[in-house]
Formats: sequence, structure tokens, C-alpha cells
Amino acid sequence: MYMKSLRVFITRPAALIAALAMTTAVHFTTATAQEKSAAQKAAGGKKAPPVVKADYGKFDFSLTTLDGKEIRLSDYAGKVVLVNLWAPWCGPCKVEMPGFAKLHEKYKDQGFEIISVAVQTNETAVRDYLEKFEMNWPVGMKDEVAKQYATYGLPDNYLFLPDGMMSRHFIGFTKEEVLEPLIQAGIKRIPAK
Repeated sequence: MYMKSLRVFITRPAALIAALAMTTAVHFTTATAQEKSAAQKAAGGKKAPPVVKADYGKFDFSLTTLDGKEIRLSDYAGKVVLVNLWAPWCGPCKVEMPGFAKLHEKYKDQGFEIISVAVQTNETAVRDYLEKFEMNWPVGMKDEVAKQYATYGLPDNYLFLPDGMMSRHFIGFTKEEVLEPLIQAGIKRIPAK
């Protein structure tokens, strides 16, 4: 039986891809009736937009941004999110940031967000960098995120889809031209409001 199944996957690669997709699917759900009711009350009785949940699994983390706001990756459920692990001393990190800024400006109103996590650095160095290059997205510092993500080089970028599934992991410099079509494809997967 095992050999017969293996033969199907070898002779029909599409069957292997479909089987892998079914076994690695990440659950994407909308809110329960109770959560919808709470969201509607919070919106002052008006019909609230749907509450979206995503399962980021082992990649979910919390972070205090430099402006003191406590965020979680899961707060961005329903959006396409680039988690950017970087450091002010990292040359390739500095080179890729202008491209990220262009993409963020272009797609932020369509559901694209960036969370930049500075690692292996200090707050003074990060703030000095931000004086020279403004990042209009959440920026914080937390070495534990690099450990959690098993980062072994910088920059280290992870693109997540609206359901929390990782679209792509980029190790090293990430080209704007490579990232943009993935962002566009991810935006198409955002649930309609």
C-alpha cells in the first residue's frame, strides 16, 4: 500500500502537492456569534466589520513598540504582514528599507502591514536610525523574536497571509520586485468586509 501511494506521488507531482497542501493547511476562521456581538457593541451598535482570526502558530509574538504600544502579530489577522528582523548596523537591512517603505505606502490601505523587530542592538542605535529613515509602521526591539524564529542572519523577513499562513521566508536582502507580487497575491486573499 505504501509503495503504491509513493508511486502515485512520483508519477503525479500534482497529487503530492495537493496532499502536502491538505496536511499543512492553516485554519482560517471568522469570529463566533459571541465575538461578532461584542464587536458590534464596541462599534456603538452599528454593524461592525467582521472579526478575523488567524493562526500564526509558533510565529506569533508580542512586542512593545518604541512608542510604547503593546502589539502581537495576531493583532494583524486578516492582513498581509511582513515581519522584518533587522538591525541598524546591518548593511543589507539599510538597503532594503527604502523598498519596504515604498511597498508599505503603496499597499497599506489595501491591508498590507510591516512589523520591524530590531535585534542585536540597543534603543539608542535604533532611534538614531529612525531619525535618518522614518519607518511609518510598528518598530520595536526584542532579541527573543530572533530566537523564536531561529534567525541566523540579518535581515530575516517573513511574509504572512491574512490567515496567518507564511507565504515566504526571505533570508538576507529582500528585493522589492520579488516581494511586491507576493503582497498583491496576499491582498487578494483578504476577506471582503
